[in-house]
This record gives sequence, structure tokens and C-alpha cells, in this order.
Amino acid sequence: MTTRDTARQVPETSRDEWEDQYRSGRWDYLAEGPEQARYAALCDRIRSAGATSVLDVGCGTGVLRDCLGDGFTGRYVGVDWSQAALAARPPRPDETLICADAARLPVLGSFDAVVLSEVLYYLDEPLAVVRDLLGQVAPGGQLLVSLYQPPADRHPGWHALIRDLGRDVRALPGTTHEQVTGGGRRSWLLYALTREAVR
Repeated sequence: MTTRDTARQVPETSRDEWEDQYRSGRWDYLAEGPEQARYAALCDRIRSAGATSVLDVGCGTGVLRDCLGDGFTGRYVGVDWSQAALAARPPRPDETLICADAARLPVLGSFDAVVLSEVLYYLDEPLAVVRDLLGQVAPGGQLLVSLYQPPADRHPGWHALIRDLGRDVRALPGTTHEQVTGGGRRSWLLYALTREAVR
């Protein structure tokens, strides 16, 4: 699960590096501050759709599940490539956590909401993963994709890669999007795709 786009100077991250980053607390900031705006927008979409089943691909330590709160009593399946991320999560009886590569996921069933939050730019073939996951979206459900919008002047490689990914996702049929702002210069585009995009 790496990005090999050296022309845009986006670093490749090995599995061992992901494990070290989660063990060191590198990603702890995702549960606080401006990032909460992104999680709140995802949760609002999930709740307003009346979703009773959620597949969270790239779940990390389960921040989305925590954001959904105790009011969400449906089926939650979190998938992450990092065993360290999953091990850091206190187990809950109402959730299933799976250590797996997003690009090689087994069919886990049908879900009202499938979430790819800040995952696509780490994949070798992001649109192939999007299409595969659309196959796990229940009729009437949605695939929710969040992409950070880095400032071009500070992160030109990431900006170019994410701009192109967003263009490709928007081109899929049945796709809508909205901008989410978390304060300061942090913002995300949140895409919602329906199953018809799989055609």
C-alpha cells in the first residue's frame, strides 16, 4: 500500500514505517483539533443516510468509530494495514477489526457506508480500490472518500497528486462532493459515490 509517484516527490511509506509511526504516536493528532471537522462531516453523512453498517478502510486507531459514538449501534468493521494501530484500540464488543491491505481486501459483506478517509494517496491503484469497494456498498448506500487539500505552496507534490486523484474520483458517475474546513489552512474534499459508479 504505497505511492510510487516520484515525479511528484510523494514519499513511499513501508509497512514497517507505518507500524513505527503508530507506535510512536505520530498519528495521534487525528483524534483532535481541526481533524474533528472531517470526522464530523463523515459521521453526519453516515447518520443522515441512516446507515446501520459501516466499513472503515484505513481506520487507524478507530477515530471514526469513536466519532460515531455510542448512539451508533450497528455493524462496524474497521480495516487497517497497521497492526500497531489496531492494537492501540481498546476492543469493543460491537466492532470487528481486521489487519489487511486495502488493495487486497476480501469481500466482507454489504455495507450502508464504506469509508476511505485519507487513504487513496497511499495506494498504487487508487481507482481500482474505489471500484472494488463500491461492490461492497449496499443498494442505496454510499462510498465516502475524504482527501486532504494541502496548500500548493507548502506541499507541491502532495497537492498535485491529490488534485489529480480528486479529478479522477469526481469523474466517476453518481459522485457528489463538498468542502470541509477544519480551521486555518486545513480543508478536505469529501466525495460521496453511489454504486452506479462501479459500471
